[in-house]
Amino acid sequence: MPVIRRVMLAALVTSTVLLYRAAWGQSHTIHITTSDAVKLAQMIARDEGYDIRNDKVYYFDMLPSSASSDVKPLLQGYTSIGFYINVQIRSSISINEQTGQAIDVDTCEVFDYPDLKPFQRMMTGMSKARLKSPQELAHDAGCESPKVLSKPLSYKKNRSR
Repeated sequence: MPVIRRVMLAALVTSTVLLYRAAWGQSHTIHITTSDAVKLAQMIARDEGYDIRNDKVYYFDMLPSSASSDVKPLLQGYTSIGFYINVQIRSSISINEQTGQAIDVDTCEVFDYPDLKPFQRMMTGMSKARLKSPQELAHDAGCESPKVLSKPLSYKKNRSR
């Protein structure tokens, strides 16, 4: 193999490896399915003490998110779900598309309940992102002084809070 070809081949291999390493080291946005977003929002509602079994009182609905290209998202880089009680929105839950962490953009509450951790580990494993601090999540949501909720409340049967 002539020297020039070997040098060109070595340069191509080196640049390919460097590009691959650069892409591998970066974090990536992960699509959160509607069903996963609703399940996460339901876990948060239960952790907040709501008995959500009565779907005439409690329901969840997608809010504009990064996945919907025709509407400006509620929060860029987040999938957002509305949690409603008797047709009134209780929480605007936005889930980070790299870390799986959730924040209520209206109240600046960061949901850090133990049952949410497996989803966050899965998301950060796939995206290669690090978890954000509560202050970073609050900054993303455009609020200050986040309140971190980490201790689930219990609910009583037929409680409608």
